[in-house]
Amino acid sequence: MGQALKDSSILIDMAMLYATLSLLCIGGTIPLVPDMHRFFVDSRGLMTTSEFAGYIALAQAAPGPNILYVALFGYHVAGIAGAFTTLGAISAGPFVFAILASKFFARLQDNPWREIVLRGLAPITVGLMLAGCTLLTGGFHDALAWSIAAIALASFMALPKLHPLWLIGAGAVVGALLSL
Repeated sequence: MGQALKDSSILIDMAMLYATLSLLCIGGTIPLVPDMHRFFVDSRGLMTTSEFAGYIALAQAAPGPNILYVALFGYHVAGIAGAFTTLGAISAGPFVFAILASKFFARLQDNPWREIVLRGLAPITVGLMLAGCTLLTGGFHDALAWSIAAIALASFMALPKLHPLWLIGAGAVVGALLSL
């Protein structure tokens, strides 16, 4: 009985976290990574930073939406129930908001403020994504790791049509060769 109560408590905590974070989903869930890290790693100790980053990398490499790491976090903590709880909690708010916002923005088609608001959200999205990426690169402790990341970024910027999986694969090969 005590374990079931503990499991339901963590499910409620995860649902509350993701329901709250879902209201901040500007540009996807990557900008929310620092808050997720704080919950799962720093304050609760439910996983390590390596596990956390590994789940994000796995979800990014897998086909389909990149929000899958949210379900992986839930699964890690509470199995299938955790996966459904986290995915449902983070999806419900934006789903309702998207329906309401699309109806509202459809009525403002010719209003100049519509474009101003949309352009104003772009730097917010970029800043939040940068915060998430900064957290994920926190494990880089040497110049070599930063050099590989810089080369990957430069390659991505210089060759925008290159699929990111090629860069991820190249980074994995270089990392494996350097660890020999």
